[in-house]
Amino acid sequence: MRQDAVSSAREAALLKRAMAIARMGYWRSAGPDHPTLWISPELSDMYGLATRDGFLPVAEIRARFLGTAPEELLRGLACCWKDGTPYSVHAQYLHPLGQTIDFAVHGEAERDASGAITGISGIVRDISEEQAALRSVTESEQRLSDFIGTASDWCWQTGPDHRFLPLALPSERNSAIRTIAAGGVARWELPVVPEHREAMERHRADMENHRPFRDFVYTLIGPGGEKATIRSSGKPVFDEQGTFQGYRGTASNVTDLRVAEDLLVRRTAALAEAHRLGRMGSWHYRLGCDTVAWSEELFALTGYDPATFDLRHEAVLAHFEPADAEKLVALQKQVLKTGGAATADLRFRCADGRVGDFALNCKAELADGKVVGLIGTVQDISERKLAQRQLEELAFTDSLTGLANRTQFKRSLTSMVGRALLEDRFGALLLIDLDRFKEVNDSLGHAAGDELLCRVAGLLRHELGGEAFIARLGGDEFAVLVERPSIRDDMRELAEHLIARLSGPIDLANGEAFVGATVGIAKLPEDAATTELAMRNADLALCMAKETGRGRCMVFEPAYAEAVEQRLLLARDLRHAIEENELHAQYQPQVELATGRVVGFEALLRWTHRERGPISPAVFIPVAESSGIIVDLGLWILREACRQGRDWLDQGLPPRTIAVNVSPAQFWNMDFETAVSAVLAETGLPPNLLCLELTESLFVDQSEHQISRTLGALSGLGVRLALDDFGSGYSSLGYLTRLPFDRLKVDRSFVDGVSTQPEKRKLLGGIIALSRGLGMSVVAEGAERAAEVDVLRDLGCDVVQGYVYSRPVAPDKAPVVADAIERTPLVEWGPRPIRAERGPPALAVLMG
Repeated sequence: MRQDAVSSAREAALLKRAMAIARMGYWRSAGPDHPTLWISPELSDMYGLATRDGFLPVAEIRARFLGTAPEELLRGLACCWKDGTPYSVHAQYLHPLGQTIDFAVHGEAERDASGAITGISGIVRDISEEQAALRSVTESEQRLSDFIGTASDWCWQTGPDHRFLPLALPSERNSAIRTIAAGGVARWELPVVPEHREAMERHRADMENHRPFRDFVYTLIGPGGEKATIRSSGKPVFDEQGTFQGYRGTASNVTDLRVAEDLLVRRTAALAEAHRLGRMGSWHYRLGCDTVAWSEELFALTGYDPATFDLRHEAVLAHFEPADAEKLVALQKQVLKTGGAATADLRFRCADGRVGDFALNCKAELADGKVVGLIGTVQDISERKLAQRQLEELAFTDSLTGLANRTQFKRSLTSMVGRALLEDRFGALLLIDLDRFKEVNDSLGHAAGDELLCRVAGLLRHELGGEAFIARLGGDEFAVLVERPSIRDDMRELAEHLIARLSGPIDLANGEAFVGATVGIAKLPEDAATTELAMRNADLALCMAKETGRGRCMVFEPAYAEAVEQRLLLARDLRHAIEENELHAQYQPQVELATGRVVGFEALLRWTHRERGPISPAVFIPVAESSGIIVDLGLWILREACRQGRDWLDQGLPPRTIAVNVSPAQFWNMDFETAVSAVLAETGLPPNLLCLELTESLFVDQSEHQISRTLGALSGLGVRLALDDFGSGYSSLGYLTRLPFDRLKVDRSFVDGVSTQPEKRKLLGGIIALSRGLGMSVVAEGAERAAEVDVLRDLGCDVVQGYVYSRPVAPDKAPVVADAIERTPLVEWGPRPIRAERGPPALAVLMG
């Protein structure tokens, strides 16, 4: 299984590399008036445009093409939709990053079995390098022509001793040539570049033997190191008696010309190399001729011998596949008619018998505005076509597990919904979400996570066989489509069986993984008449199953949708409450048992709905957490609590700690350290008076390194840190020893009934002793009876918070409540009903 996954990953990487080498992407049009095009990820990268689910507006793409290309593309697409005529446009495209790219855009019609056009698809190929090479050659040829046309010659003469006579070259600026003009030196005495010295020695021998010469080229080095390449011709001069008098001749400064020639040679070689690397050749056909001219590269591509290959037009056509031969003839006729260009992908039989895929470009050759022939290129795209076919196969397969992917799943789901509606059949969609998958990734590594996904895929195949369609939708989410025997079968039994099989230990290469599964079921067609509704309702059932505790299955009920709708409405109103300042804070005192003083308050968020009145935190906090609003709520209560604490200090009240609850979502989804620092600076509250209470759920699915870094930074600010609800959740002693907590806040479940239950008293005593050993103070919350406070005092608890002292009160009442608590010690209380125990008589009027 692992080898299959590795093989699939390798194939996907090879295919992606093939696409990158070919510098191409593909696209599809769904209708002649459709405003968007679907484009492949490769084409999206080439265009530099971000897609939405693979689609881009046609207008956005067309607006970036330059010149007449937008009209040509629009005209080609329209004609292709109208009569299926394929088209090709060479155009320049302005990339969002600013560079201009040459693209070859090709489109062909897709037809159904009846021949009707069902879509237009095509490819876009980056031909910038080829166009740049062609332009470079053209520029080089023009430069060479300019050099030749403007080259200047001069006449020279030597005496019998072969030394130059002085020349008049007043406008010459090259110091090397001025050395010749000065005269008095023989040519072979001039300083030449080392590579020309041997040729100069042979030239000296010719001159000493009085031989004429033509186009002798050498390069001089001037006094300042400046070079000049000279091309010279000359012949010996004799008097009437035959006595040698010297040489006369002409010379030209061909320095720039030689540079241009060298550049042209290099560019030509580069173009030939580009053709070789790109597996490309060129061809030419002159109207009225019987034969086609092929380049050497084209012969090399196809493997045919230039000496024996029949280049007659009809003979060449015979090597194409029959349908492609017809396509080529039609393409050439179109180019001859329009005087433009066209491209087609054709199948051609090579000398070794293989039938390869080739991209043929055809362009009209014009002379005096008239078409006189056809020219073009041929590129071997066999590897690209193979990669494209493999990509199309892989486009519907999950590369890791080999299961169907989300795209193929949606197609299959649409088909099942259609069968259920039209053929009175019954089906079911099961969405399966793995539990604790992230823990496997974090503890054993991502490779183990991938292995686990493959094992789960294999298990589903084994359990379901060929009777079900299985897909991996992404991450740790799988989907199953099954036919239901009857309308009464809701597939719970199958779902529970799968949960049981996935809940046991799964062997991996580096250990065991203990996961589970939660399943949401949507029945078809009862629960959904569309693909989107089926996905939505199955997902709702999955969410409800997760909320009830995971490791179970639930079948969709309409009430789930209603519950979700109510949550959405409540989330909307909660956002409005934040904006309209409908929230407020209440404060519950925290009493130090050793002194009876109120040493702090816990700030508690409250919401009074403008229509529904007070909303319980047990209702709106889960909504805030699931919708992401909890981050804004947390920041609001933090700022409000710090502001209120500062206000009490300004009133001259004793310094008291303000405790604020922190949500894990708030902790991880924002720069929490910076936010706390900014609020403290804004409100002026001393950092040591702020206590942040973090629940044990913070440590689930999170990195200890990141937790330690952030908590260390907060502690460095002077902020106190409390571990809230200790004992109700994760309760890792390792975290307590390594993280900078100042307080341990015992969950109310340990306090309730501690005065009458010895077992709880022993457990609570152990927790308090543990905190003492770690140097932390202990806060007990939820105390409602004086007897519970007595036990907490005996066990050495530091601070108590609960209804036994006071309910949460408004900020203006909090100082009064604190004063009453300190003036009325709890130890003076006598027996009283439970209702009275929730607050001292002195506080009854204050609390209403």
